[in-house]
Amino acid sequence: MSNAAHAPLAQPVPDQDPELPTVQANASEDARARLFWQRLSARPYQFDLMHSLRYLQARHPGLPRLGQATRPKDEPLRLGQDPSLAFAPATIAEILPSRAGEPERMTVWNFGLYGPNGPLPTHITEYVRERLRQHDDATLARFSDIFHHRMLLLLFRAWSDAQPTASLDRPGEDPFGRYIDSFIGTGLPSQRTRDDVPDHAKRFMAGHLTRWTRNPEGLCQALSHYFQIPVRLEENCLHHLELEPGQQTRLQSRPCNSRLGVDAVVGSRVPDAQSKFRLVLGPLGLEQYQQLLPQAALFQTLVDWVRNYLGIEYAWDYVLVLRRQEVPAARLGSSTQLGWTTWLTHAEPAQDARDFRMDPEAWLRQRRQPVRGRRPGPGPSPRATESPNH
Repeated sequence: MSNAAHAPLAQPVPDQDPELPTVQANASEDARARLFWQRLSARPYQFDLMHSLRYLQARHPGLPRLGQATRPKDEPLRLGQDPSLAFAPATIAEILPSRAGEPERMTVWNFGLYGPNGPLPTHITEYVRERLRQHDDATLARFSDIFHHRMLLLLFRAWSDAQPTASLDRPGEDPFGRYIDSFIGTGLPSQRTRDDVPDHAKRFMAGHLTRWTRNPEGLCQALSHYFQIPVRLEENCLHHLELEPGQQTRLQSRPCNSRLGVDAVVGSRVPDAQSKFRLVLGPLGLEQYQQLLPQAALFQTLVDWVRNYLGIEYAWDYVLVLRRQEVPAARLGSSTQLGWTTWLTHAEPAQDARDFRMDPEAWLRQRRQPVRGRRPGPGPSPRATESPNH
């Protein structure tokens, strides 16, 4: 998956101007905050309003998110509108420094009661601007900023709640992620981090996990994108269903399931080609191949991805295809494992090695219930591995 959403939020500065103040990469959070205000005060027209508010929200994790605070002292800035008759050339108009214990004040052009796009008549904007510019009287402007401040924060809150990247700015808080979790069936805290598939990966594949019909393409895309490997699905694979003793044909004084053409069955199992599929993973490099073997790092993740997508309705197995250029030769003293990564060959094979096939669910069941009198070992069992390596 892409790491862009998890990257630290950079300062919203579009141009690196040598005249603007700079800060070292290892500077403290206070130094970075001071630098941000200095840059914003010097050239506010270069900054976007929403990105600047997002940056301030991320830099104050101890305060409520912007638009959610119940007291003004829990907000890192004050917002208002610059009463101007001109059309807005930028979103941010000016930054007024903090004074008397109050935070900095940010005035905007693009939203408010005044101006050519505001709801009030133009002469009201002209009067407020005249009082502010000619008489140094900001009474009416500051009174209207009470409403501007609240409305601007609510506007930012509505924008931020719909942005998945903005939700990830604070560790432990992800409102957008909770919305997606509710769609894919992991909305409760107890339903998260329940398997080896990261919750963020499930959210990324929410389009596939929310559909009623689970087609092969969805599973292949999820696995291919997560593991970064080629994935192919083979449908209608032949296998056998084991019959319970009460379902088998028995000839005795009281016959059981012995009507020819109706319920008589020869043997203890029946063939079936409708409820099993096969995943073909590869061609893979040797390192990727080893990570997908049982007891390796990604084996349980593969099983959990299939369970999340399909549940336990279908039987399945998987095939690992190793590139022929990376097939290791069997040599004494090498790190190859018998039955897993060993081939009896000296020259480079003519084709990719694809003789490893395993039923992971059967292998996991056997590991949970070891055979009595035998200690479970790391190797595959004859039933779990249908075609061992050569």
